Amino acid sequence: MATKYKQDMPPRSGYGPIEWAKKIPKKGMSGFAMFGAFLGVNAFTWSYAFFKLQEVKKMNLEVTESRIALEPLIMAEKHRMLMKQFRMIRDEENELMKDYPGWETGKLFDEPIFHNPRGRFILPGWYEYYIHSSWWDLYDRVYEKRYH
Repeated sequence: MATKYKQDMPPRSGYGPIEWAKKIPKKGMSGFAMFGAFLGVNAFTWSYAFFKLQEVKKMNLEVTESRIALEPLIMAEKHRMLMKQFRMIRDEENELMKDYPGWETGKLFDEPIFHNPRGRFILPGWYEYYIHSSWWDLYDRVYEKRYH
């Protein structure tokens, strides 16, 4: 069975002329205009950055002054926590060694462990501070890896 095909034909008015000449695009901004725009953008950016930097310096100064003002309170809190831990260690040592005859807390073979001739406070090492704690508490404090 034969089907009818419709052939594509040119438009009735015909095709337009073939454009063979080179098309030159319109010119954009001149070199002076581009340089002026560059200077304007830079001037705005630098002025904005300068005023923003002044504001940031004021904020940093305020933060630094507040940290300096709070430093004695933070140090006192750290010392209080240190003494609290020492008391817990001492109580734990007393509880562990209560059945051992002649044991004195803070001494080893009748020699004071923390002998300090000048009477100054010496901070203990990490292992002494966390002696009765779990290993993970020491790990968290020394390496600070598990919560970051």
